Amino acid sequence: MTQIQTTSSFTTESIQAWFIAQIAEQTSIDPEDIDVNDRFDNFGLNSARAMLIASRAEKMLGFQLSPSWLWHYPTIAGLSQRLAEEAQQLEADLLQTLDPETLAQALNEIETK
Repeated sequence: MTQIQTTSSFTTESIQAWFIAQIAEQTSIDPEDIDVNDRFDNFGLNSARAMLIASRAEKMLGFQLSPSWLWHYPTIAGLSQRLAEEAQQLEADLLQTLDPETLAQALNEIETK
């Protein structure tokens, strides 16, 4: 069986940038003033705004966030790293379930478009 290597389209850096933009939008904090190593609770998000950001993150990433992740990864940097790892693992798991010939055909179609 052919092993296909993939890298997630969601990197730690791209997820961090997304969180910074979301927090800036919800709090009116200048994005340049948002430190990815600050705890989420330092940004003054109320629970409704935090839930909105979490819901948007789930839609963007395509998977449900575990509520415990905010406790275990209380910073943008930490949570972004964890989410990037989760996205990469889910993509790898998906690729394992695909027939290599079907996957190769799909990738060829994408490349020729």
